[in-house]
Amino acid sequence: MPGWRAIFSFFWGGLFALTLLLALLLNGTRRERAVFFSGAAAGEAILAIGSYILLERHVVRPVERLRKDVAAGDGGVLPATEGPLLPLAEAISARLDRSVSTLREAVRAREESQASLEAGVQYLRTIAEVSTAVAGTLDPEELYRIIPERVMRRLDLNDFCIMLYNEERNKLVAKASAGGDPNDATPPDLSPGEGIAGKVFLTGEAAWVPDVKESPETHYFGWLRRDVRSLLCVPLQSKGKCIGVLMLHHVKPNAFKPELLPTMRVLASYLAIAMENAELFGFVKSLAEKDSLTLLYNHGSFHEKLSIELERASRYNRPMAVIMMDLDGFKEINDTYGHITGDRVLALVAGALGAHLRKTDIAARYGGDEFAVILPETDLSSAAVIAGRIAEGIAAIRMDVERSSAVSFTASIGYAVCGPESTARDQILDIADRLMYDSKRRGRGGVLGMQI
Repeated sequence: MPGWRAIFSFFWGGLFALTLLLALLLNGTRRERAVFFSGAAAGEAILAIGSYILLERHVVRPVERLRKDVAAGDGGVLPATEGPLLPLAEAISARLDRSVSTLREAVRAREESQASLEAGVQYLRTIAEVSTAVAGTLDPEELYRIIPERVMRRLDLNDFCIMLYNEERNKLVAKASAGGDPNDATPPDLSPGEGIAGKVFLTGEAAWVPDVKESPETHYFGWLRRDVRSLLCVPLQSKGKCIGVLMLHHVKPNAFKPELLPTMRVLASYLAIAMENAELFGFVKSLAEKDSLTLLYNHGSFHEKLSIELERASRYNRPMAVIMMDLDGFKEINDTYGHITGDRVLALVAGALGAHLRKTDIAARYGGDEFAVILPETDLSSAAVIAGRIAEGIAAIRMDVERSSAVSFTASIGYAVCGPESTARDQILDIADRLMYDSKRRGRGGVLGMQI
């Protein structure tokens, strides 16, 4: 307030000069009035000095200090003020508190908004990484391998189970899972509508159970585990069709927040599309690998499998065997009864092979009426038993071709077995093929084999 002193001095100085001038003018004519105005001038001087001191000490200086405190304040409480300026100081302090509070709320809101934005960006980045990981894989086995390693672990969800619907069996079948006690039973197959997973699959609606023990409807939720307390299950939907479910488990109650549900829906949609594409690719690939008539592996696929099994047998020092088989008199069957009958014969032979081989064995239609079989981890005695059973099974086939006649046939078989120390393992197919022709020359339905 630097200008108030000049105004104050001008006002009181002018008033004092006017009063003194009147006293001087009246001094010669009206002495009583001159004395009065002289006394008034003296009183004005005393009043001016006193009011100046009072204003300076009790108003101006406190206001100046208050102004400086407000200007230099850090949001705290103003210093205590006494006297006539106390109500003003309280009003200023209250206004300052409200302003500081508003500012702090604005800062907090901005920080929360920034944190929410950063979380959103991280979420989008994670979803992008996950989608890239699953979209770049068309091999079903590879996809189910990377889901636990590169998808669920990336989202810190390490206890889960993915179940897909099998139309032939009308069941939900576990395809990938992780977490839980290794001694627990494997996830059982479920019918649509059975358990929480079955209901989610049937209705297409997600299920969120904060505490399994407090929900009587979740006494059975698709896995024979008793340690699960929290459960989140979302449908795997692709192109408007539900193909399975994704179940998340946790051993603690209330482990999954409601905010996780939208994330899981997005993830489930990516997984569903990737799985459906992988299954379709696997189906197309299997068609390319298989012979369309017998549904056995074709010639090219057989050689690929043979290379793999030879390398595996060498790595683990295990024996393996190869069977080569040629049907006896197949040309006569074709010439006599036609190629349709010949195709039926080939299909029956494929069925006989499937009936006498193990799940680990690999059968192929090598070409025409020739068949080949890979027997992993099979020694000479076991190969002889399997080859003999195949020969007997084929010889027992009877196929009606006319009302009064039936066709029967045999196969000439050659097999070779290589041990862990064999130096001719790369020639195993040629040796088995040579033994097959040696058997055919000796007579129909023969079986010859050797250790190399």
